[in-house]
Amino acid sequence: MNSFTKFFSVVALATIATVSNAQTPTTPPTLKWAPEEIGVIYAADQDTYWDVMRDGDGNPANSWSPVTWGQTCVISDDECGDGAAIRIDNLDFLPMQFKKTMDFSDYRFFHIEYWVSADMQLDMTFQNWWPGEKFVSSIYDLKAGQWNVIDIDLDQESFTWSKKKEIPQHCVNVFKLGGENVDQETHPYAPVIWMTNIICHNDASVLPAGIDEMKANRQNGKNIRYNLAGQRVGNDYKGLVLMNGKKMVMK
Repeated sequence: MNSFTKFFSVVALATIATVSNAQTPTTPPTLKWAPEEIGVIYAADQDTYWDVMRDGDGNPANSWSPVTWGQTCVISDDECGDGAAIRIDNLDFLPMQFKKTMDFSDYRFFHIEYWVSADMQLDMTFQNWWPGEKFVSSIYDLKAGQWNVIDIDLDQESFTWSKKKEIPQHCVNVFKLGGENVDQETHPYAPVIWMTNIICHNDASVLPAGIDEMKANRQNGKNIRYNLAGQRVGNDYKGLVLMNGKKMVMK
């Protein structure tokens, strides 16, 4: 298991509003990967968030000096059936700052699961202090009353940064929920959000069919076209396509 599991520090946050009618989440899904296949940041089979998240010197997360960036939400440990989870009340934006740089370079996918008390949209940001770059994910539609499973493919140009003698890596100092592309006036966040099974893995079966073939052909320099579902299309296809890693409109 990757050593980055220890290096997660959390932002301390202010006020909490109680939601009396919030749904109670069920036990999170069991991870299908063996422990040696994944890098765990936090998982539902661990005791509590605060026990697991420690820095390189063994200090628990709740003993670290708080960093406040003006957000008003609150996080806490919570139970989801028989599983541990992080509860977020009244999300505006939540930056989680790693005590030390987290290196995801051994893994292709960032996996996370959410249970929300109301339908909502969410995007996530990964930031690297050096060389000062960030990656903002797609906007995901999260459905209330069920576990929403998200796998973010890190194998893309906008999330491959140079570090350590210019070797491409996925190095992260801050992981942030919200505060980027979701319009809160039209798509407000759910009052309560549960988050667990934050891991990295290399299981390409989570990709839609055709996506890996598309990437391989792009790397080989082939001008092969795909629709937005990752399906290969012919040269006579009309509409928006992906070719050589770029979106193009074919008329």
